[in-house]
Amino acid sequence: MSRGNERGEGRLSSLFWLVVLVAVAYALWNVVPVYLDNFSFKDKMNEIARSPRGSVPDDTIREMLAREVRERRLDGYIQRTCFKISTLETSRRITCAYDRTQQVLPGFNWTFHFDNDVSQPLIF
Repeated sequence: MSRGNERGEGRLSSLFWLVVLVAVAYALWNVVPVYLDNFSFKDKMNEIARSPRGSVPDDTIREMLAREVRERRLDGYIQRTCFKISTLETSRRITCAYDRTQQVLPGFNWTFHFDNDVSQPLIF
């Protein structure tokens, strides 16, 4: 068989796309846990917001949230002053805004801003 008409041009392009694929996979490996941590923390905020108004005052709610922050190792990003708690007759609203800086690629850091706002009816 004659291979005279083959030029071998696809190697550099294949190598380029392989490097891009590896970079995207590495970036996802670093970024996805940041979003999963925020999602699970927001879910816990929803659960805490449903606590009864009479037996669980706002100071206790703030302490419960601070405990969750410590357990999830988010205390480097979220302080107690980040929480705004508003309890009404039939509902409770909790807001928490924070920034988290994460290395996406070597030498490239990105700051993710999360603004969690949950509102739940109170359980009596």
